[in-house]
Amino acid sequence: GVFIEALSRGLRVPEDLAICGFGNADFSAHMVPSITTVHVDGPEIGRLAARLIVQRCKGEAVAQPVIDVGFRMIERQTTGG
Repeated sequence: GVFIEALSRGLRVPEDLAICGFGNADFSAHMVPSITTVHVDGPEIGRLAARLIVQRCKGEAVAQPVIDVGFRMIERQTTGG
């Protein structure tokens, strides 16, 4: 994606362009430079989404339409971390 395109244009990461991914994919830690990313609890998001879908299918009111599951920044080399 952006990382490959930046390199093809002669841009230096992170000196010329900082890159931050989302989801903390396994490869992000093994790239050179390693990619800064945002980690979220995917399984927890899935559980909560399924519960809300079941509630809606049953015609129940959804008490909390917005749920913050939080996140964690994992700073690596593509942002100078």
